[in-house]
Amino acid sequence: MNRERIPVYVMTGFLGSGKSTLLARWLKEAPFSGAALIVNEIGEVGIDHATLGFSGDASVLLADACVCCSGLPALNEALEQLFWARLHRSIARFEMVVIETTGLADPGPLVASLSLNPLVKERYRIAGTFTALAANHALDTLSRFAEASAQLRGADAVIVTKTDLVGTRELAAVEARLSGARIAHSAHASLALSDALALLAEPAPRAERAVAPPSPPFSRPRSHDAITRFIAIEPTSDIDALHARVSELKERYGDALLRLKGIVRLKDCVAVVQFARGDARAQITAAPADMSDVKSGLTLIVKPGAAR
Repeated sequence: MNRERIPVYVMTGFLGSGKSTLLARWLKEAPFSGAALIVNEIGEVGIDHATLGFSGDASVLLADACVCCSGLPALNEALEQLFWARLHRSIARFEMVVIETTGLADPGPLVASLSLNPLVKERYRIAGTFTALAANHALDTLSRFAEASAQLRGADAVIVTKTDLVGTRELAAVEARLSGARIAHSAHASLALSDALALLAEPAPRAERAVAPPSPPFSRPRSHDAITRFIAIEPTSDIDALHARVSELKERYGDALLRLKGIVRLKDCVAVVQFARGDARAQITAAPADMSDVKSGLTLIVKPGAAR
């Protein structure tokens, strides 16, 4: 019997590209509002899953492992479990799956792995891969980090984010580097899901993408040129102390700090902390209402050999 396979959309993008902010909007819009969600984070404590604001009950967090490396078996297992839960109606019926990868993931192995698991291959299909790329340091990111180039090679559509932070000339230089890709712009998560999905249906430009040549096939497991560290913060701190702590960490690690994020319980509130390479300062905002199961502290993603 010929069965309609469940479409899978992949959201990827290098550390600090704004993919989670954009995805948080898309998950509130049809058809993603009725999707199952799989979030992958490499840190010990995952916060993206908690801050996306996803209201569905079909969601899975894959923490402390990257899906393009040692996390592939867990990803396939999650897809299997979601399928059986859907079949037995223990969760609401979903019509598609959305996967958010870590900021270091290569989508190539992820996509390839879906054809290796018999059940996953029979029941799911890749419908599209979106790659977010922050305009304010896109060229530097692509030249310095192989993971970013791999994400670009695996993209069906590229969302150039943070376009409000660059001028016309710099944005044109980024687009020239992306020759051959389907491109959309977004500032403050302004791109609607309907426009992103429409982009997938457009013919790809004929020009060849100006990115680094493909890297050799990955061995299993592989490693990335980054490590994670978690710093616990006691709930006795206040907002000023938190700002001071983040500033101290930024100064200590310098250019070796690729990403900093966390959920921190303070004396009078719970805060979400976000800092990406290239940001002038960290963003500290109020956390969503229910964060009782998230460990208080900061996750740092740094280059190997960085000062402790």
